[in-house]
Amino acid sequence: MYDDKGYPSYMVRIPKFNLEDIDPDLGSGPHPAFIVNGQEKSEIWIGQYQAKVVDGRACSLPGVDPSVYMTYDQAVSYCKSKGAGWHLMTMHEWAAVMLWCLKNGFQPRGNTNWGRSHEATFETAARVDNGTPGSTIGTGRTIAGSGPVKWRHDDTFSGVADLVGNIWEWTHLFKIVDGRIYTPLSNDFDMDEASWPAQNAYFDSPVAGDGIGTSDLGEPILSDSVTNYAGPTGDSGYFDYNYDSVWNTLSIKTSWDPPLILKQLCVAPSKYDGTATSQLAIFSGAKGAFWVRNYGERIPLRGGNWGYAALAGLAALSLNDPRSSSCWDIGCRPAFVL
Repeated sequence: MYDDKGYPSYMVRIPKFNLEDIDPDLGSGPHPAFIVNGQEKSEIWIGQYQAKVVDGRACSLPGVDPSVYMTYDQAVSYCKSKGAGWHLMTMHEWAAVMLWCLKNGFQPRGNTNWGRSHEATFETAARVDNGTPGSTIGTGRTIAGSGPVKWRHDDTFSGVADLVGNIWEWTHLFKIVDGRIYTPLSNDFDMDEASWPAQNAYFDSPVAGDGIGTSDLGEPILSDSVTNYAGPTGDSGYFDYNYDSVWNTLSIKTSWDPPLILKQLCVAPSKYDGTATSQLAIFSGAKGAFWVRNYGERIPLRGGNWGYAALAGLAALSLNDPRSSSCWDIGCRPAFVL
């Protein structure tokens, strides 16, 4: 596809599917990624590669070093500036790809060990520093699409590459403010952020933070309220945090069922059926860890980076960082919906 300045991007078509065909516990009808401004879409298009920024535009290109050191707002701008329909990949779209993979019984591997897969160390890619895969000297980031087929979302070379590891990816249409979740119910990527609806869902900490240290305070709890903040409310700095090494074991408040949209967005892995809390079947074995700071404003990053090993994965989700974060392992991926 070509943007408004004629720059090319390699894109992958994801056809519409219904929630009940993935898992009845997710609801029914089209997955929310396929509903935009009240209109049902037959497909979405996802950047095949992590973005290279060219002339202020996020281009999905193979054989290049993916761009990093961008804030969330810069990532939004790089994708949106490409023209109508272009946008930063949303949480809704990431979830659609993830659910498709899980339903098909395949989770891609990726660059999770300095240029190679920690699960299959014979799977390597070309490092941007020309270093030896597995060596912890230098920069372990790899050239877009240079890994094996097992690093593609559908186990073919036509699939979306590098969703797991390499660099974290900013994702759109979701944030938390002092632990409360804000996200639209559908893939309204042009919706003004001030209009994103607040959900009756929060991330709680088992104990309160001291506003000084940067310690792990234990596994977070998805809840309908906050009892303990891991840091000072209204402050988007880096104080204490909560961490779960396996996202699909994320704790849910007893006798409370999370909003359905959070299951559809691969944020809440469990349900409460009126008698007990149980994990949704589709999320069994989903790989990736979860981090959160339930104070200040936090924007989601997904996938993990090249040194995260088993903590990386399709389900890996970090809500640790403010929108101003800009780092050597944070980039983005464009998406398109006509």
